Amino acid sequence: MKSLSVKSGLLSALSTLVNREFTVHDLTEAYLNDPACLHSSQKAARQFVYRNMLRLINNGELTRIVVESGWPLYRLTPRFKALGGASVKAAASLATQDKTTVTKDSPRQSLQERLNRHKLEMLSAMGETEEYDAICNEMPELRDDVQPLYNQSRDKCSRLLGRVKALESLLARETGLAQ
Repeated sequence: MKSLSVKSGLLSALSTLVNREFTVHDLTEAYLNDPACLHSSQKAARQFVYRNMLRLINNGELTRIVVESGWPLYRLTPRFKALGGASVKAAASLATQDKTTVTKDSPRQSLQERLNRHKLEMLSAMGETEEYDAICNEMPELRDDVQPLYNQSRDKCSRLLGRVKALESLLARETGLAQ
């Protein structure tokens, strides 16, 4: 089995759950509370966490515990502990230090990364809106079911556009002040 690359924020979150069973929700919350978290929305973070959990399961570093009632539980295997062991905590502390350095040394870089994340999220929401529109055109009988989803996606695009414009204005102003 090959070793996997795990983002520092997720690695740090996993290190808090090394010696116990946890759910997808537990890991998602730990990840969202980590300073190196790359996601701003709960849904995107949960999807990111779950995709990586599947990768860890396939690689033998995480096991799923079948529970008769309730959400499935997961546990990191001794393989993860052996491979990650000391390096899990070291990587987590390095990630925190790197994040602090970036924030202190270059707020512009931090704002630019935030802008890029919002632009990507906006493109995704726009694609979602376009797909709902296409479904309504191709299958008018689904319009009543699709319309609320379309409206939510369109509202999300508007909010994200506002965030993008705010960050672009701030970065443009900062560039003007620097010159």
